[in-house]
Amino acid sequence: YSKQFIYHIHLDGGKEFSLATENGLEYAAVLPLQNAVINDTEFSAGDFVEFDRNEGAIDMKNNSEAAIDIILFGGEKYEEPIVAQGPFVMNSALEIAQAYRDFHAGKYGKMSYSRNN
Repeated sequence: YSKQFIYHIHLDGGKEFSLATENGLEYAAVLPLQNAVINDTEFSAGDFVEFDRNEGAIDMKNNSEAAIDIILFGGEKYEEPIVAQGPFVMNSALEIAQAYRDFHAGKYGKMSYSRNN
């Protein structure tokens, strides 16, 4: 287990929020739809922001009148290999192949949907 987190921060117009950080953890943010000021720098919708591990605090500010959302995430540095394919993220190509076999064998369960007309 490694320490990980994801926060959905919702800031009303004109509001600010500050998050104290832990040394050694990695922090990043995504601005899904709106601009925001983070650590005195303005970022645009769609931007990905990576922070220094020794930053100390992440200060977020909404200078607009409308509410904004910020997705803040991170955790301990991930040292294992990563292989991604389709919907699967594993540590090796062999594990990816096994995930596909398990999926097609129905080991992930089944979902049924009904339509209401």
